[in-house]
Amino acid sequence: MKFLFSIRGKLLLVSLALLAIPVVGYRFVTHMEAFLRESQEEALVGTTRAIAASLSERPGLFTRRDTTPEDAAELERRQIVALFGGSDPEAVATLGGAYQPSPDIERTLELLGRSAARIWVVDSASRVRGLSGSLKPKRAEAASEAADAYRPLSRALVRLLRLPTGDAKDDPELGQRAVMAQVDRALIGAPSAVWRYTRDRQGVVLSAAQPVWAGDDIVGAVVVEETTGAIQLLKLEALENLLTITLIVFIAGFVTLILFAWRLAARVRTLGRAADAAIDAQGRIRGDLAPSDASDELGELSRNLAATVRRLKDYNQHLESLAARLSHELRTPVAVVRSSLDNLKLQSVSPEATVYIERADIGVQRLSTLIGRLSEATQLERFLQGTERETFDPGEVIAGCIEGYRATFPSRIFAFTNEVAGPTLVGVPDAIAQLLDKLVANAIDFHVAGTPIDIRLARAGRHLVLTVSNEGPLLPAGSSATLFSSMVSHRAGASEEGGHLGMGLYIVRLIAEYHGGFPEAANRADGRGVEIRVWLSPGSGAA
Repeated sequence: MKFLFSIRGKLLLVSLALLAIPVVGYRFVTHMEAFLRESQEEALVGTTRAIAASLSERPGLFTRRDTTPEDAAELERRQIVALFGGSDPEAVATLGGAYQPSPDIERTLELLGRSAARIWVVDSASRVRGLSGSLKPKRAEAASEAADAYRPLSRALVRLLRLPTGDAKDDPELGQRAVMAQVDRALIGAPSAVWRYTRDRQGVVLSAAQPVWAGDDIVGAVVVEETTGAIQLLKLEALENLLTITLIVFIAGFVTLILFAWRLAARVRTLGRAADAAIDAQGRIRGDLAPSDASDELGELSRNLAATVRRLKDYNQHLESLAARLSHELRTPVAVVRSSLDNLKLQSVSPEATVYIERADIGVQRLSTLIGRLSEATQLERFLQGTERETFDPGEVIAGCIEGYRATFPSRIFAFTNEVAGPTLVGVPDAIAQLLDKLVANAIDFHVAGTPIDIRLARAGRHLVLTVSNEGPLLPAGSSATLFSSMVSHRAGASEEGGHLGMGLYIVRLIAEYHGGFPEAANRADGRGVEIRVWLSPGSGAA
């Protein structure tokens, strides 16, 4: 299901619209077949009328005379000629004594007859006086149809669409009954045109009947039959060409759309990976995004995104350097205020003024503390850049720090679990101690009194993981992504005299990244507090 909502899936669905081509084409061929059938019917009816009119001008052809020996011989000769000449032998064979051909009528039929048509002339006594032509195709046409019958695509179309082939044999008795039924209607003055299937329903025969008049009397009827083999072959050839062209267009269009979709999706994935690589989990810009040279919409998007990343990188750098600039700019006015307060303390002032001076002094001290914290990150970066890395045992450094915490905070409980032995970390031991100081200070501020602050050092694959966990309030939803950013704090209010600027966990991140790792924060699995994990690479520290 996910594939259908992707670009490739949508383009695949669009390519399926090409299947409308054979549907529309088939409807066109069907309408064309109907038009050709109507035209064939009109032409056949016109031929039948012409033959009937020609015979009506010679009513003596239908007058019965006494049969002389010469006539009997002529009749026998005509029957033989009919069997081996232009008449349909199978149809003649089923007529028996009802076939009494008239030489004049059959000569007329030979002149007026149509190719691939069978003409019947029947008198009022239902005797067949003339029979010319056959519904069987000629040898060349039969060979062509036989060749087509073996073409795989033609056979498939015939089976799939159940098309009549037009080359099936008509049943003589069935054809005779159908003709005689039309003759009966024509003898009462009702012309007709009838379509019928052959017995095996593989062929279609069209027959038209017209009465033959002699004055005001009907003396006979003319029936002309013709197959629709030519139309069926034309339809089959058109459908075959349509299907072939459709398959070629569909395959070419489908392959083109798939390749285009694949290329488009690959460009989108590449752009997504580049954007993901440029921004870390905390939203910091770690690198530049290379703009594309393409002139299409994706190229424009890539260039806009690259420009946005550059602006965000500059802004992040501005924010991260803001603390250092603020601390530098604030030191001078704070020093002026402090010296002024010191001078006031040396003067004789009233008790009321002394209270205000003491309050101002407390405020200046707090402001000095905040300035010191603002400059702490800058001082740390300079410290890390100017200190040589060494291989040391992080467990030993952490254990020493914990002893100091227990002496400094005797009312707190610290539990330490060390699963790493020996010197395994390359970096700056004092920086790891400072990192732990920040994590423990954060845990002390938020932990529930009487519950332990758990500290654990363990291995996780190629990394060391330092975890500090405490029971207390949970992290707000969505806060973990910005928790380690500069000057970001999620405290409800200051819990100590100096206040908080959110620099402690930012310093944790700087030290972790220097040692080839990163920090992450999450609520504990038991839902009773928070744990902060710092991943460290034991191989080497980052430059």
